[in-house]
Amino acid sequence: MAIIAKFILFSLEMSQWDDEFVRMVDNFVVETKDPRILQEISDLDRESRLLGISFYDMYCVVLQDVKGHQTLVAEFKTYMSLKKARPVF
Repeated sequence: MAIIAKFILFSLEMSQWDDEFVRMVDNFVVETKDPRILQEISDLDRESRLLGISFYDMYCVVLQDVKGHQTLVAEFKTYMSLKKARPVF
């Protein structure tokens, strides 16, 4: 339930998604080949649907509270660092 409370507080602060963040998450999901990461993404998708929130909302909550999703968060942060270091055209 703590994760839901964090989401509610976080949602109140956000009015719309940053296009760059959404694109980065989408690209990460598409490019990921690691079965562990794919399973975590699948779990997040299922959890977000059960809670009635968007996948991106759930992803942001997980990035703030990594309990149970340490591998996913670490891989995404590495992915973001690599992508931001290289210009994407």
